[in-house]
Amino acid sequence: MKKQYIFLNRIAISYKGNPLKVPPLQVIKDFFTYAQPAEHIKAFDEFCLAALHDQYRWRRGSPGNALYYSEQLELLIEVAYLLYQKPRPNNKRHELLQQTLQSFFNYASLAKWKKQHHAFTYAALSKSSVAEELSAVTIIRHFAFLKKLIMQTATIALTAD
Repeated sequence: MKKQYIFLNRIAISYKGNPLKVPPLQVIKDFFTYAQPAEHIKAFDEFCLAALHDQYRWRRGSPGNALYYSEQLELLIEVAYLLYQKPRPNNKRHELLQQTLQSFFNYASLAKWKKQHHAFTYAALSKSSVAEELSAVTIIRHFAFLKKLIMQTATIALTAD
């Protein structure tokens, strides 16, 4: 496997094999089969709020639910990277997603996204705040970029053939 793909461990674990052979659109469809876009946005907001508090605040079931949701978000980040590396043929549906992916990965590398996401996950599952680990600007950008990614991939999932 190429060195640039070493950070695709969540896809490799979830889809039991070479992450480069997993169809990215299938991963996106699976993500939105798990929950509808509006529910993902709500869960993401709650996940980020839980990470910001300096006490345990996850209110959607057990800590295992928070960890599972974090893994789903990590999958989305990884599949976004695959789509970024191999853009789809030009069509209107994917054009906006490609612009989103371009800005997403111009802001931070896959490794940096995953490091930030793990900081959010640790904070959401503990009595510490992500603000102890990341700057306010990084927290706001992480939240905004990831929320936009969820919305853009939802558009693709809902209109995919």
